[in-house]
Amino acid sequence: MLRRWMLYALALLLAFLGQILDVGYLFHFIFFAVAALPFLGLAVSLPAMLGCRAELGGSAAWIQRGENASWFLRLTNRFRLPVARVSCRLRLTNRLTGQVHRVKTVIRGAAPEEECRWKLETDHCGILDFQTERLWAWDCLGLFALPVGRSAPASLTIAPLPEHPGAVELPEDAGAPVPRPGGKAVFGETYELRPYREGDSLRMIHWKMTAKRDELVTREPPEDTRPLPVLTFDHFGLPAVVDRTLDRLEGTSMALLEQERVHEVRWLHPETGALRSFRVGGERDWEACLAAILSDPAPVRGRSILEQALTREGGGAIYQIHVTGKEVPHGEA
Repeated sequence: MLRRWMLYALALLLAFLGQILDVGYLFHFIFFAVAALPFLGLAVSLPAMLGCRAELGGSAAWIQRGENASWFLRLTNRFRLPVARVSCRLRLTNRLTGQVHRVKTVIRGAAPEEECRWKLETDHCGILDFQTERLWAWDCLGLFALPVGRSAPASLTIAPLPEHPGAVELPEDAGAPVPRPGGKAVFGETYELRPYREGDSLRMIHWKMTAKRDELVTREPPEDTRPLPVLTFDHFGLPAVVDRTLDRLEGTSMALLEQERVHEVRWLHPETGALRSFRVGGERDWEACLAAILSDPAPVRGRSILEQALTREGGGAIYQIHVTGKEVPHGEA
């Protein structure tokens, strides 16, 4: 910008000197034309500059580690006019690893729907946040610039590659299973009868007793007394170790869901040391848990959850499965 203003000042000076040294009308016209040129250029470019909008995002909202992906900057213009030049500074942040990648670029002669793409590195898990730090639209002469409104925040989740451990061996059942959250109930020989309450699943209705009593009767299984599986892991380590840990964690969680076992996932926040706990009874629960895991930073060193005693809300036994990037030891707590 400074270089362009210096060139314009030199042109204006030459036109002024020509006007002084020459008494003809030509140099008078040239001087006033050069003096008015910046304002004419701004007037011509102003509608396109004011109508310019930016959209920043990724090629997908969710991918698995190692898949091909890209992020883009898309410029649109509500007046359907080209912008002479757009300068931008963009930032890409991985919440899990803390890595920050910045891109500076200049788009010349931006069309009404110009798009620039950059390849994404997807070697490590995490949630990538896309953000514009600086975005300016310039007039046709490159002398004036107006800020372009920031794009809405966007993100892309790089999920683990599940490492399925096969069937997870758990302690023998000590009671009847309870209904799966959001799914059908599984009943044994023992259950209790009670009047129907709003929100009860139709699968829980005892139709024979309903016909006899002429009112809806619901079957309710006894409280589950089986040990609660608790998956624990340490939210720190080298990126490759963290990736492998998350691979095994997701694989173990999926194996438990296949066995229709509700479980919990616990870890310590690496900075505050606060206990993080999520109850997983289905794929949506796991997705919410994974989003929380990938949002917490993963430093190289931190506090291990093995240093903390585990308890079950409301009392009862738990069965701890600690997942690491090297081995998956099992132990009952």
